[in-house]
Amino acid sequence: MEKKINVRSLVLLGLLTAIVALFSLTPIGSIPIGPLSITLNIIPIAIAAIALGPTGGLIMGLVFGIFSFLQCFGIGVLSGMGAATLEISPTLTFIQRVVPRALDGLLVGLIFSVLSKVKSKKALSVISGIVSGIVLIGLFLSVMLLICYDKDGKYKMSEGMYNFITSGLPIALTLIGVFAAGFAAMFWFVNKKDLSKVQQSCGIAGFSAAILNTIFFMGALVILFNHTATGLDNKYTITIGNGVISQVKDSAGNDVEFAKDGLHVQFGKDLVLTVGDTKDTLPTTANIAERFELSSDKLKGAVLNGKTINGKTAKFTESGASLRGLSDGDYTLKVYKKFNYIDRLRGGKSILLFIITAVGINALFEMVISTIFSTLIGTALFKAKLIKTPENLKD
Repeated sequence: MEKKINVRSLVLLGLLTAIVALFSLTPIGSIPIGPLSITLNIIPIAIAAIALGPTGGLIMGLVFGIFSFLQCFGIGVLSGMGAATLEISPTLTFIQRVVPRALDGLLVGLIFSVLSKVKSKKALSVISGIVSGIVLIGLFLSVMLLICYDKDGKYKMSEGMYNFITSGLPIALTLIGVFAAGFAAMFWFVNKKDLSKVQQSCGIAGFSAAILNTIFFMGALVILFNHTATGLDNKYTITIGNGVISQVKDSAGNDVEFAKDGLHVQFGKDLVLTVGDTKDTLPTTANIAERFELSSDKLKGAVLNGKTINGKTAKFTESGASLRGLSDGDYTLKVYKKFNYIDRLRGGKSILLFIITAVGINALFEMVISTIFSTLIGTALFKAKLIKTPENLKD
């Protein structure tokens, strides 16, 4: 009997892993919105936690986290935020991508285990009402931010909205009222439709998977990257034709001005790049950037500041770079600076407002989708007796 259970568990984990891989490697499982994406991978985490407990949730969380880390490299659906943090620190990016998802799966498994021991159906109805109240608060804040959005405002919202969000007691009373409405509506719905304890428990587990994923993921982002670090500031594409610069574009595709002679280009106050065999140089400023990286398949054999380049990449820290022997073609120049990644994302907003505006809509969709699908799939698995119903969840 124990062997059958283990085989069944392995089959289910394999199936869920395949689903996570499909969601991660194709656009099916993610909907990009700004720097973040609405992800469907939290659903397999919730199902694993429901069916296999904390261990199953932990394993599936690790699987999700690993695929999420691979997306930072462009394997599957590219994560813009992941690519940016990867330039700062691959190690911290791995931790931020994997650990929160593993904790998410583990805790959702524990939450479902606790719910399985609740004997009173009314107690589960109260918990479902609390979940509904939290979701309604998220919906309320998201809608308010969308209605009051002001792209020219310092806080990306109107002054009235900012004053309301930071008003203290008025906003607190408003949110309490919204929570009460959500609680009452769900409590009535659960009892009106006579939802089973299994349905309620699966729904709460699905909701927990979504909200914990958001809390842990954003929390790790702020904790790990809210410091001064060296990261990619900009990436330029330099086109050389007939031994001179013919075009320079930044990472946004905008043209960068360069000298009329086609031999010099200055990138802000950080770097002067001289192309060609010439003794003329432009004045350079203090070395503000941390380092530079020039790369191309055609870079080998060129001379950088008197040294011959033997590979496809040349790294240097000097604010002036004199290059000779460049073949015609495209070259990529990466400029790395010290900056605070979180400050850059916040754009002048407080941490609270940054989190609300960054994840409000995303988190809301994830909570609703995960709650619905976890309820439907989990209930179906229990009814089909593919997983055993905990004694206290039987009606």
